[in-house]
Amino acid sequence: MGVMLIILVAAVVLFLGGRFYAPLIGKVLGERLDRTTPAVEKNDGRDYVPTRTPVVFAHHYASIAGAGPIVGPVLAILYGWGPALVWILLGGIFLGAVHDFAATHVAMREGGKNLTVIARRYLGPAAFVMTLIIMIAILALVCAAFLDLSATALTSKVSIETLQLSPDQTLFRVQDGEAVIGGIASTSVIFITFCSPLIGFLYLKRKVSVWVCSLLAMIICGISIWVGLHNPLPVQPETWKIMISAYVLISAGVPVWLFLQSRDFINVHILYVGIVFLIVAVIAAAIRGGGNFGGVEAIPVDNWSEGTAKLGPGWPVMFIMIACGAVSGFHSLCAGGTTCKQLSNELAARRVGYYGMLLESFLAVCVICCLLVGLSLSSYKGYCYPAEGKGNAILTFAMAVGHTANVGLGIPIAYGALGAMLLLEGFLVTTLDTAIRLTRYMIEEGWATFFGRYDVFADSREELGDQSGGTIELAGTGGLDVAEEPDFDNPSPVSVIKTTGIVRGLLRLLKYYWVNSGLAVLFMLLLGWGQGYKILWSIFGSANQLLAALALVIVTVWLLNKKRPIRYTLFPALFMLATSLTMLVRLMVFKYIPGLREGVPGMMPLLVADAVVIVMAAGILLLAVKRCCLIYRSGRAVG
Repeated sequence: MGVMLIILVAAVVLFLGGRFYAPLIGKVLGERLDRTTPAVEKNDGRDYVPTRTPVVFAHHYASIAGAGPIVGPVLAILYGWGPALVWILLGGIFLGAVHDFAATHVAMREGGKNLTVIARRYLGPAAFVMTLIIMIAILALVCAAFLDLSATALTSKVSIETLQLSPDQTLFRVQDGEAVIGGIASTSVIFITFCSPLIGFLYLKRKVSVWVCSLLAMIICGISIWVGLHNPLPVQPETWKIMISAYVLISAGVPVWLFLQSRDFINVHILYVGIVFLIVAVIAAAIRGGGNFGGVEAIPVDNWSEGTAKLGPGWPVMFIMIACGAVSGFHSLCAGGTTCKQLSNELAARRVGYYGMLLESFLAVCVICCLLVGLSLSSYKGYCYPAEGKGNAILTFAMAVGHTANVGLGIPIAYGALGAMLLLEGFLVTTLDTAIRLTRYMIEEGWATFFGRYDVFADSREELGDQSGGTIELAGTGGLDVAEEPDFDNPSPVSVIKTTGIVRGLLRLLKYYWVNSGLAVLFMLLLGWGQGYKILWSIFGSANQLLAALALVIVTVWLLNKKRPIRYTLFPALFMLATSLTMLVRLMVFKYIPGLREGVPGMMPLLVADAVVIVMAAGILLLAVKRCCLIYRSGRAVG
């Protein structure tokens, strides 16, 4: 019954956080229901689209969740389930949810612009450039990582005997005597994608009720799984990467409701059902007295020493591993990229930002409980941290779900593992199409800044769709005008440089959305093709958490400028700065420099990347401190 108590306590703690702490943060941020949002004011039908809150929540939650709240706890539970659980609950309420809510609200208040533009407004152009570089780099790493994880999920194999299937089974295709459990999920993803425009048309164009669209979405999910069972897609990893790249290239440029928003809305029902299924399976296993939790070979509540010996000191390593579920900088990119452009009222920012993070934290708790029930410590380490060969966190989760469902509900292990793979594969793709669109926004903002003096970019609100056959207004920089800009960020007007010929043609080319989407996909493939992203993987988690800290720093400066209390964002920012920078320094001192001396391949790029991230972060922090001092001296701030 112990695992039931874990779920109950976690649910109560997260509920109390949403009930009492979220309104407090809303008051600090100054949310008002009667203020017009960028989605309503601008409403261009492509990027700025006022949408009902449940639909935006589905899009945002599916985008931020991805594989993060699953893979992170799977990797980090080697330290023991107690430390992981405490970090998820406290981090989710006081850091992650505050970060997501604040980033969403501030981006919305600043005209639907993301944190790079906000950094320029309140910290100056140098902060914009440094933040932009960090964000594009992290987005490229996210895309490459999830692209490779998607291919890994497709090709994950396990023996027929482990799945307790007969040799003549037909559920999975067999390769080298092992079952490949990913092809069914791939077919499901493709089917859902093709059905997405229908859902978008119904809820946005025809104004069909959300519950009707939700019912239709569940039917589509069911049919997609049925089609996948009968027609699994036997695709190679490289082919799948090309297919996904082609899809996200298209989805990043077409109107947001056509694929991105509507596909997320459909796919999130699988996650909703998956969470319920995990809870029911875990509780049923606990009631029946089965599973591994509480046994001699159970994953212990405290395994700090073994985790430290294998992975490094729990702080900061475990706090970096569990990002989604506790706090993740990628969430601020989603909040300031697509989410803030869809909110129809300011209260929706709290419901989507804060509550979405709490639900993600609860998913991470469910994953931990599933691991406790479904796997022993030895089997967990055998899948995730084998003595020889390479571990597979995705397969670890799938087998944990399979065993938990078998113990609790009597469902064959194979079907439980298949359900886990469906859950993972769908949301890997969901995060990918959002991340590519966000990268396109960042690139557009970069062009508008670097070439802002040229006539082609001088007016970022120039509408060219009818005249140029496909160019659009820059989504990242064409938001609403915002009053009360700081004096330091209001330079004197500069003369516009007129362009002609090839130069003008090249600059106009940079305003086509498909060019910038293509660049985003190119960055992803360069890092992800042939698993090249793994050269930079050790720095990705640290940079992601550093981005969360920087986002909180920018929000803190924004609050100071608005004469609002800052302690609710300042203290989380300081903690994450200490954690992420410590990890970056540790990687440099104990891994990259020694590796470079020993001639280990790939150490020089890692060392350079580590140093660049630290230097840019330090530059942003210095600018933030300088700006805060100016605000305090002018008497415009409160504590």
